[in-house]
Amino acid sequence: MRRIFAVCGDQPDYLQPGAIYYTILEERRDRVGKMLLTKADKWLIGALLAASAGGIGLNLALLSPAGAQEAQVYREGKLVQSIRLRSGYHEELRLGGAERYNLIVADDGRVRISEADCPDQLCVRTGWVSAAPQQIVCLPYRVVIKVVSATPSDVDDITK
Repeated sequence: MRRIFAVCGDQPDYLQPGAIYYTILEERRDRVGKMLLTKADKWLIGALLAASAGGIGLNLALLSPAGAQEAQVYREGKLVQSIRLRSGYHEELRLGGAERYNLIVADDGRVRISEADCPDQLCVRTGWVSAAPQQIVCLPYRVVIKVVSATPSDVDDITK
């Protein structure tokens, strides 16, 4: 609400000094401030949120690639061994000697480096990987474990 103090030239009566008027912006702000969500609006928002959450869950559970996966173990750029990743399967692989070693464990469809004597232990702290294109890298000993899948993935790369 505004009050007119001065008028220049010929103006209609409602714009004479002393008149009170609303600007269009003030009127719109008053209407928006009084807007409340109805019960139907709240139900619609809830239904849309539930539908979108359901779609995301369905995509993650049913549409993810379930092809055969294997872990490829490379040392200094050369493939040392391929380990099939499947549930109920357990395998351990030790690379190196008494010093400078990595102990690789594949268990129940996932793989990790469980022990290493490298100074930073980043490869051990990476933990389990189970989905392509995840990988574990031990730079001091130049060991790379890549999870590869028979079916192509929509994901280009995963970083942690």
